[in-house]
Amino acid sequence: MRKKIAAAMVTLAILAATYGLFLVYFSLGGKQTPRAENGFLDLTAWRFADDGVVPLDGEWEFYPDKLLSHEDFASSFAHASGLSPERIEVPGSWSNRMKTLGMATYRLRIKVGDSASVYGLKTSSIQMSNRIIVNGQVAGQSGNPAERRNYEAVNRPYAGYFTLKPGWNEIIVQAANYEFPASSGINESIYLGYAAQISGLRDKALTHDWITFTVFLMMGLYFVGLYSQRKNDYSLIVFGLVCVFFALFTSTRGERVLFSLFGSVPFWLYLRIQMVSALGAGMGFLLYVYTAFRPFCSRWLIRIGVAVGTVLAVWAIGFIPRFATDLFRQLVTIYATFPLLYAIYVFVLAAFLKVEGSLYLAVAAIALNVYALVQNLNVYFAVPVDSVPPFEPFVFLLMLALLMSLRFSNAFRKIEELTVQLLKADKLKDDFLARTSHEFKSPLHGVMHISRSMLDNANHPPSAEQREKLQLITSITGRLSQLVYDILDFSKLKQGELAVDPTPVDVRPAVEMQVRIYSFLCKDRNIRLENRVPEHLPYALADESRFGQIVGNLLDNAVKHTENGSIVVTAAENRGVIEISVQDTGEGIEEQNIPHLFEAFQSFDETMERRVFGLGLSIVKQLVELQNGKISVSSTKGVGTTFTFTLPIAGSGGKPKTASRASGHPVKAPEYALATPYYLNQKGKHTVLIVDDQFLNLKVLMDALEPLGYNVIAVKNGYEALEQIGKPNRIDLVVLDLMMPGLSGYEVCQEIRKTYTLPELPVLMVTAAIGAQDKVAAFEAGANDFLPKPFDLAELKARIGSLLAMKESLAKAVDLEVAFLQSQIKPHFLYNVLNSIVASSYTDAERSRKLTADLADYLRGSFRFSNAEHRITFEEEFSLIRTYVEIEKARFKDRLQFEYDIAEGMFRVSLPPLLLQPLVENAIRHGIGNRIEGGTVKLTAYEAEGEYRFVIEDNGVGIESTVMGELSASGSDRRQGVGLLNINKRLKYEYGTGLQMESEPGRGTKVTVRIPAVSDGAA
Repeated sequence: MRKKIAAAMVTLAILAATYGLFLVYFSLGGKQTPRAENGFLDLTAWRFADDGVVPLDGEWEFYPDKLLSHEDFASSFAHASGLSPERIEVPGSWSNRMKTLGMATYRLRIKVGDSASVYGLKTSSIQMSNRIIVNGQVAGQSGNPAERRNYEAVNRPYAGYFTLKPGWNEIIVQAANYEFPASSGINESIYLGYAAQISGLRDKALTHDWITFTVFLMMGLYFVGLYSQRKNDYSLIVFGLVCVFFALFTSTRGERVLFSLFGSVPFWLYLRIQMVSALGAGMGFLLYVYTAFRPFCSRWLIRIGVAVGTVLAVWAIGFIPRFATDLFRQLVTIYATFPLLYAIYVFVLAAFLKVEGSLYLAVAAIALNVYALVQNLNVYFAVPVDSVPPFEPFVFLLMLALLMSLRFSNAFRKIEELTVQLLKADKLKDDFLARTSHEFKSPLHGVMHISRSMLDNANHPPSAEQREKLQLITSITGRLSQLVYDILDFSKLKQGELAVDPTPVDVRPAVEMQVRIYSFLCKDRNIRLENRVPEHLPYALADESRFGQIVGNLLDNAVKHTENGSIVVTAAENRGVIEISVQDTGEGIEEQNIPHLFEAFQSFDETMERRVFGLGLSIVKQLVELQNGKISVSSTKGVGTTFTFTLPIAGSGGKPKTASRASGHPVKAPEYALATPYYLNQKGKHTVLIVDDQFLNLKVLMDALEPLGYNVIAVKNGYEALEQIGKPNRIDLVVLDLMMPGLSGYEVCQEIRKTYTLPELPVLMVTAAIGAQDKVAAFEAGANDFLPKPFDLAELKARIGSLLAMKESLAKAVDLEVAFLQSQIKPHFLYNVLNSIVASSYTDAERSRKLTADLADYLRGSFRFSNAEHRITFEEEFSLIRTYVEIEKARFKDRLQFEYDIAEGMFRVSLPPLLLQPLVENAIRHGIGNRIEGGTVKLTAYEAEGEYRFVIEDNGVGIESTVMGELSASGSDRRQGVGLLNINKRLKYEYGTGLQMESEPGRGTKVTVRIPAVSDGAA
């Protein structure tokens, strides 16, 4: 309350000081000028060149209800009729001499000392039409002063120029007013002076009014325009309209620039513009104070003020000029002035409370108050509007400029502070999302894994109802897990932080990978997924991982909403872009819902079900547009839905990754290239095959593996990888890129698993795809491990080391197995040999001694080889074979024939111990031994096509095809096949080859061992 009282006191002090200062200025300002008396004004003593213009104020002759001319006063009629003039004070209204509405004539005779110069007159306000006649010549006219039928009201200031004669000169002013009952006649001074002085005076008045009008109008339009950008701040539009109203009011006062803008304006319209603009400025200022400084205003006072202003405005519009009385004019004056006074009080009060910009607004309100004061002095005391330089609009403009500058400065400071806070909040939000997503994923995956373990529990299988519920839990947790990844992507897209790296992408294999993923994920559903993308399609320019995400999300959406039928992916080139379509035979979408499909978390009520589309389609749309593409959808209810998106064709953006395509677009050569297959042979213990379609990635991998001493084989696509794996090279590990053109990593891995088990040839899958379904599909295809790009080299080396350690543990297990097999000398075998020795000792002592020696050599060789040697020569292995054959011949006698064909130099070839002897043993025992008439076992050794080949063949009973399949299978548990499986494992581990077996029941068996000649060479 104290502050309100203080604000009121300060406001009164400001008003007293302002009004007192200007009243003193107007009362003391100006030079004493001659005044007319009894219709005469002697100006012979007035020096126009030094003293300037002179107002023709004082007593004029006044002739009410008559429009007299120079001729009327000069004719005998004037003397005969005895015209007796009245006296009237000019300036002032004639309302105290006659009725306000009517016509009259003013007459003044002046005497000047200089009659040789051109003189001029300037009027300001002679209501409501007038004509000035000097010495019988019309010097100027506004409207048409005449009787009512010919009357035309145009109260427009003007200047007229003329010459004067020596002696007395006559000035006649004819005036008429039939429309404005508030006042009439010469209301403001008429100025006389030299022509140049009058012209300068008029220019000064026009300049004053134009400046004021322009300033108010510009500020009004500025604030109106500012409101169009900040529509939540109503004070801007209100203040803008206030300034416009001030500009309109200014255009109807002073020199009436409204006429200069629009030419002749009807008086009824002119008067309404003047009154309504004054009332509008008052109401607008009240509303501005209320909207901008509501806590400091009196609501009831504002409401009363607006109501009164509305009533006066209706009065002005509907009943002016008939009821434009002097009382109405006074009411308008008071109403237009009061809001300015009240605004000063409110702004001062706000300044006491340190409200932003209130002090500037208080000064601006004071300037407007001065403007209103000058206008009121002009209306009621005939003070010229241009008597004060137009400082009010400049002060007003300056204060508003300072106000806006302050607001922008404070806003900028607040924005800086908010930016810092937002950055902190954004970081906290990112941390929250990351932690929350991690916290979500852990329990979700826990629930998912527990559900799956319960589904796969063979000891306690769930019931049908329990299985259905567990499958539902697994499906829900899978979708929630995907939602976590979608939320993270959606957040990045929304903030514009998700970057893409467009490269040429082979569409068919990229689509094939996603089709395979979702084929794995919907195995038990009656849905057929097809990839009908043509093989020779031009490459698309896209981010490879995000392209997979787009297709994956569309397939996921199709699978969700398709109960049975097919989901087909097609693609084609169309007008310089690649069009990819995902078509399903699902339930379809209502036409009115299609435009809203790509909105996040959109849901539709269809029939009795509620279909919800999460973030997937919204992310798809943004990812497509981020890569300069477009997406559209067409759907028919009950028939299916087709999503179609486009991507640019890879032209100058980069060369296709493998073979070139006939797209007709120029391609750019890659920055780095090497001829593949590329061999980095460091004589290391392990060999790693790296497969990637990007040469730069191959280089990075080679640089990472080279310090570790690995031998590296680098290839650029899946076809070259399978070719290397098919060769008799020892490959210990495959580092395989998941997304490759032509033959994808999935397909390569599946081909590897047809020949090698997980421990025999580990596969480390690397890819930019990071979705959980990508990992699932990779492991389903047979990968041992999964590493997302971009990977940390230390992590890559660690994973490679662990996989090679796993394979080494397999090798040790194989060695232990062969040692175990060879160290187990079967009792039946020893019994037969000993019986043969005993029997021969009675009949053939020499043969008995030889058998004993052969048995000793066999046992010595078996134990020595299995425990001490990693490599032996074929000569040593062949010696063991011959010893074993001699022992078996003692039992089989003539039923067993052993032949051999050893090429020159083969005896020096090194090979793992006990690699061939078990095969010869197997041929004798299971091939020849089961045949009554016996047979022949033949060993052939030769070099061909860069390989050392050892062939053991017999003409025994052969092997059934079903048994052959079991012997070839990795998991065979046949006792007689353990030796073969061990040899096969060792060949795969050592040379990457394996046994080649051919057999036909009743015809015999042929087993081939292949050892790369380049790997070991001669001993």
